[in-house]
Amino acid sequence: MKGGRPGRALAAPLAFLLLCALPAAAQETRPPAAPPAAETVRQKQLERDASVSLSLAKKAIQEEGFANGRVALNVWKVTALEAGTFDARLYEELRRQLYEKSIRESLRCVEQGIAHRNPADAGRCLQLYRLHGQEIGLFDPRRYEDLSRRVGEIRRREKH
Repeated sequence: MKGGRPGRALAAPLAFLLLCALPAAAQETRPPAAPPAAETVRQKQLERDASVSLSLAKKAIQEEGFANGRVALNVWKVTALEAGTFDARLYEELRRQLYEKSIRESLRCVEQGIAHRNPADAGRCLQLYRLHGQEIGLFDPRRYEDLSRRVGEIRRREKH
């Protein structure tokens, strides 16, 4: 090595190696990935709540009365809207199932009221049939008039 210091020739390549190695070493010593953001956790919880609410709504529509089914359906709607997972078609399908079930039960109730000669119960059930039938477009005015006439006959017979 002419005219220079003995370690100078090695200093440049050594500095180059160190500069190349530092980023790789820094990558290896990075802490593990940060936990999910609070927003992500909240979103997952909202989605889970909506999923549970949907299951409960389906069960309520199948197994419980109109009021419980309606409440469960509305709870699902609110939670699904909040989670951003609301499906309007599914909501309308479930709502229709709920009303159709109520209509079937109301008609059965009318027939039982007539059979047991109980015009008060039959009349209430007939009104519910009309209300729910109109709500989803399944109201049959002729059927209503026929049932109403039959209930009216029971009332007239009781007065005599």
